[in-house]
Amino acid sequence: MSVIAKIEPLVVPTYPVGTPEKNPLFFEKRVYQGSNGKVYPVPFIDKVYDHPVDTTYRSARLENDFVRLVMLPEIGGRIFIGQDKLNADYDFFYRQDVIKPALVGLAGPWISGGVEFNWPQHHRPGTFMPADFSVEEEADGARTIWFSEHDPIHRLKGMHGIRLRPGSSLIELCGRLYNRTEMTRTFLWWANVAARVHDRYQSFFPADVHYVADHAVRASSSFPLANHPYYGVDYQNRPGENDLGWYKNIPVPTSYMVCQTRFDFFGGYDFEADGGFVHVADREIAPGKKQWTWGNHEFGWAWDRELTDENGPYVELMAGVYTDNQPDFTYLQPYETKTFSQFWWPIKGLGPVQNANTRAAVRLVVNADRSIELGVAVSEAIPGAQVILRDGDRVLFKGTLDLAPGAAWKQDGLSFSGDEETSLHVVLSDGKGEEILDYRPVDRGALTRDRQVATEPPAPEEIASSDELYFGGEHLEQYRHPTRDPELYWNEALKRDPNDSRVHTALGRRALDRGETEVALRHLKLAIGRVTSRHPNPVTGEAHYFMGLALKRAGNPVAAKDALAKAAWSYAWRAAANYQLATLDCLRGDWKKALARLEESLDTSRQNNKARTLKARVLRELGRVGEAKAELDSLLAVDPLDHWARWEISIGGDRSLFSEQSRNDAQSILDVALDMREAGFNADALELLDWHHRHPVSPVAVPNPLERSPMTWYLKALLLAESGGDFQAALAEARAQSPDRFFPSRVEEAAVLEWAVAQPGGDASAAYALGNFYYDRRRHEDAIRSWEKSRHDDATLATVHRNLGIGYWNARRDGQAARRSYEAAIEADPADARIISEFDQLRKKLNEPLDERLAFLEEHPVQVGERDDATVELATLYNLTNRPQQALDLITSRRFHPWEGGEGSVLRQYTQARLLLGQAVLS
Repeated sequence: MSVIAKIEPLVVPTYPVGTPEKNPLFFEKRVYQGSNGKVYPVPFIDKVYDHPVDTTYRSARLENDFVRLVMLPEIGGRIFIGQDKLNADYDFFYRQDVIKPALVGLAGPWISGGVEFNWPQHHRPGTFMPADFSVEEEADGARTIWFSEHDPIHRLKGMHGIRLRPGSSLIELCGRLYNRTEMTRTFLWWANVAARVHDRYQSFFPADVHYVADHAVRASSSFPLANHPYYGVDYQNRPGENDLGWYKNIPVPTSYMVCQTRFDFFGGYDFEADGGFVHVADREIAPGKKQWTWGNHEFGWAWDRELTDENGPYVELMAGVYTDNQPDFTYLQPYETKTFSQFWWPIKGLGPVQNANTRAAVRLVVNADRSIELGVAVSEAIPGAQVILRDGDRVLFKGTLDLAPGAAWKQDGLSFSGDEETSLHVVLSDGKGEEILDYRPVDRGALTRDRQVATEPPAPEEIASSDELYFGGEHLEQYRHPTRDPELYWNEALKRDPNDSRVHTALGRRALDRGETEVALRHLKLAIGRVTSRHPNPVTGEAHYFMGLALKRAGNPVAAKDALAKAAWSYAWRAAANYQLATLDCLRGDWKKALARLEESLDTSRQNNKARTLKARVLRELGRVGEAKAELDSLLAVDPLDHWARWEISIGGDRSLFSEQSRNDAQSILDVALDMREAGFNADALELLDWHHRHPVSPVAVPNPLERSPMTWYLKALLLAESGGDFQAALAEARAQSPDRFFPSRVEEAAVLEWAVAQPGGDASAAYALGNFYYDRRRHEDAIRSWEKSRHDDATLATVHRNLGIGYWNARRDGQAARRSYEAAIEADPADARIISEFDQLRKKLNEPLDERLAFLEEHPVQVGERDDATVELATLYNLTNRPQQALDLITSRRFHPWEGGEGSVLRQYTQARLLLGQAVLS
């Protein structure tokens, strides 16, 4: 069979989720997966319904003689089904028969099963959102289905392609991570593979893995036998039940990650089905190997029920690229692309293996009775393969055989009489005698531990050196620490050296990201002053690069050009600086200079999609249309889901080339329109925005909360104004749009809104959205002023009052002002359940009387009933006011859907109610 790649409908019973939140959520110190749980600008969903509905999804099927895969583009492009056709369609990836979201994801809904692709943090912000997709047919008969998204928080472009080839059971994931922004960003990548487990399922790691670590290396354990407490379990007191490779031995939610290994594989094996899978990736860029489980006990089983109806427990065997822990972030420079591959393939009839690569896996085990288990499985046919097993110089076995995917080859009747198993060596070669794979047993006694348990950074004033203060701040920023501010460390460093160049560069970069251009200019001027104080040519162009960005935003293109040109002297900043210089040349209409700059940029970094597309646009300006098309064809052969390239290649022709691959969601359209505007192509941006407004969003089974935005109209109005056109109709249309989910997140959007607010007539919507941007960037006072202006222009917007309540309390600790704002919000929209719940939480912080809070919640039974957290708070108040029966009745009448990590709140009130009732009987 050749490879089949087909888009087709798939009906799956699905538990619906609630409407995406219309109020912005500003989680500044939320801890999520060991990092920052910031969710803005993604609309939050915290409601899951209890009854499934048959739902039709567009699925992507990829299949050959050996493997059947089904992907769901509408849920992040995850692999939904992975089956071994040669093992009775065994689901080597965990198979879900329902889609049953639980509140585990960064923005709410998350489903278990299959393979989830997590980036730029864990779990992926867009994990429950649709992805663009495309099918690639390759000359050798291989088929790849590509999925792509613009990360909804930082607008980075992430792609993953799932590839099958004829004659092979190997599944290749082709990753392509592109920082399409001008700012330095951080990311991690974990493929989250689920496997159905039971008492006879074993996870296996390389033989040199002798210890594993918790998140952030906060704790560690010996492996595979845990010989001391880990996650609160006294494994040293559980002989025979302390092997962490077996799900059955782990009673509590547990992560463990490999810290060091010389091997490229790991996997899992199901002894009931006599099958499993191996994962293979180059450890030099893909060192991450991890297992997670909810635990084989009541707590874990409860989460299993929350996530599935019939499919039972699972473990996650995660594979990390450019990371070996969570959180463990890596840098992406401006416009940088990182590419990689990960591989999986099913094995059958072999058991856990001791080494594997993309072509073969080998099992070599010496049992207690000194018998040898020797076996080989392959992902492709290898005729005339040779297997040789030696004990030192002595050949224990030599055989020639024809290997093929499916049942493994095994040799019985071998035994080992030596003292040290490390003398064994098995080699698998192909029919030409070329080595495919080998394995020598590991001398575990000679292994040393490279990674120590992490320690918490001291407080800034306790750190002796400025160097350590700088890197302490860098660590907190890189790892997106949820509660500790890197600027505390950097400001302490400036107390000791007011002109520290690294600190001023870091602070200037952060100010740029907040839209504080003048602040950035001050810091970067000091940084450049220090690095050029002895010589004009610093070792790095970083400060000059960000100075160029700041000057460009400040409206000083001449000085910006000088700073960026100096940055381009530094190889590390040459690509990004030349791209920025090219945009300045385009703004002046100097097409030849722009083309030269783009060639300079591409000579340094060929995988910058924006540089290649802008090059094609400049070539078109120069009349070199054929060369422009060739450049775009070349780019789209690598990335068929680049929106700007798709739009550019369809200029003057069939727009279906664009619409077939674009879901037409507002945020992707804004990304492209802003790219066009940056280089002065306002007419192109206007045409794109008009196309967006005229065409519907591609329908999906899972609604996309980012599919429309008033910002597209505001941007159109500004583009018309910059072009000297009549912008009033577009501005009026923008102001008429619903402000629900109007959550701008780009610095460029803030500039558009600042312009809109300055126009005559008052603009409550623009001022409201601008305040959202400011507050997300922790510019709290700017946000409050902007929301107050919105309130002045239109006092009927409930979310504006609610936001002011948040700002007055969190930023100013003005409880009475916050209370008045929440009361105004409730008056404007008494049906908003979130506002009701948040107002009660404010009153709790203000220590208001319990009876008054209880009466307020009882006055809003519908709104309280819409929210689990409000219902738990009502039960809490019943218990606190000695009404335990009402608390118990309330709790037992409802099915709760807890957040991961918040499972105990309901149980605490249930237990308290039972205790109070028991005490009443005893008294």
